[in-house]
Amino acid sequence: MVLRLKVFVPMPFEARYRVYLHHTDAAGIVHFSRLLALVEQAEEDFYASAGVSSIQGIFPRREVYASFTYPLRRGDEVAVRIWAEEVRRRAVKYRFEVFNLTAGVKAAEGYVVGVCVDVKEGKLVAVECPEDFLEAWRRNAPP
Repeated sequence: MVLRLKVFVPMPFEARYRVYLHHTDAAGIVHFSRLLALVEQAEEDFYASAGVSSIQGIFPRREVYASFTYPLRRGDEVAVRIWAEEVRRRAVKYRFEVFNLTAGVKAAEGYVVGVCVDVKEGKLVAVECPEDFLEAWRRNAPP
C-alpha cells in the first residue's frame, strides 16, 4: 500500500519593487521605517488584488516585529511576501519576508498585527472586520 500525503505549501502574496533614493538614509541603506512602508505597500497591493473594498482607517497596527538581516540599497530589486498567520474576527496577524533579489538573499522578516476599529466619540473601539477583508486573509493563510 502506498500512502500519498498532500503537502500544502502556502502561496504567499508577492509584490516586487525597486529601491529608490528616497527609501535610503545618509548611509545609502534603506531605513527601517521605509522597509516597513514597503511591507505596507505590499499589503495594500494584496487588498487590491483580492478585490477588498476600502479599509482606509479601520486597520491600525497593534504590534509590529521585524528582524533585519541584509541591507537594501538604491537600485536593488526587492520582493515582499506576506501571508496570514492568524485570522480573527477583529484582528489579523500576518508574516512578511523581504528579499533582496539583486543580492539573492533575504533582507528582513517579521510580522504585523492589525486590529479593526471604529472611532466613537473620539476613541478607537474594536469592531468586527469586514467579511471580504477576513475572507481575503483566510484564502492567503496556510491550512
